[in-house]
Amino acid sequence: MSNPTVSVIIPAYNCPDLLAEAIASVRNQTYEDYEVIVVDDGSDDDTAEVAEKLAANWPKMRALRAEHKGLAAARNRAVAEMAGQWIALLDADDLWKPEKLQRCMDYLAARPELSIVYTPMAPITMDGKVIKGHSKPCLAGRLTEELFQSIFVHDPAAVIHKRVIETCGGFDESLPVSVGHEFWLRVSTRFEFGLIDEPLALRRWSEQSLTRRNRSRGRRIKATMLERFYFELGGADILKPALAMRRLSSVHYKAGKLLLAEGNPREAKRYLAKAVRYKPTNLRAWPVLLAATVASLFAGNPEP
Repeated sequence: MSNPTVSVIIPAYNCPDLLAEAIASVRNQTYEDYEVIVVDDGSDDDTAEVAEKLAANWPKMRALRAEHKGLAAARNRAVAEMAGQWIALLDADDLWKPEKLQRCMDYLAARPELSIVYTPMAPITMDGKVIKGHSKPCLAGRLTEELFQSIFVHDPAAVIHKRVIETCGGFDESLPVSVGHEFWLRVSTRFEFGLIDEPLALRRWSEQSLTRRNRSRGRRIKATMLERFYFELGGADILKPALAMRRLSSVHYKAGKLLLAEGNPREAKRYLAKAVRYKPTNLRAWPVLLAATVASLFAGNPEP
């Protein structure tokens, strides 16, 4: 398509069957003015071949291959190649309801002052059954404070104008996880969020996801990401200091606690020390810090 309104961006890595289902959910959209760009992120199975075969039989779709550099790099590659004015993100293991794009584009057409709209995501099992109790309340408006506390804007549920990326920059390729959380935090400092408060996207819930396979790693990355946002990317100019320190203390405490449970007391001690520094009254963190300090003495020379 030469001039589509929407560019649907789908990164894919080692997920041929799920990718085919995700693309099918795009083909079933009632809205039709879009292109699809699938970027294979260096898969070592037949994901790239599946994408290319689907693209060969569908003029709306392009399939690109890239080196394995992660989700953010694959999305940035697609953004560089896109022809649309609006971007709709979809992960290869997630799905859209048929009316998702139409509802989002109608909402945006009625509110030309907005550059972003999103919906809740309904979690489902790998075989498509709805999971109850895993959804967070969603909000509209200026959301920096709320997003610093919790991520509830999920990438496959959002549609954004390309001016958002032109203004705020693309996805952070240094992050293996928390890519969306970091992006929406940056975006929230400049743009207002619109909300269609009805789940129009479906998120597959798998215990094999990158974050859930290594929970302490995910917590550490999140803690570092939130620190950087607050101290380096403008968060301190927007957020209430007491609330920010409480959040930073909490996420460092959780990372440290997991590290200690996994048998890494020296690294745990480093995160727990930050937890009590950010909030000295964090009473949960002090005994765990003491335990990590003692354990580190028996694990070799402790860090200074």
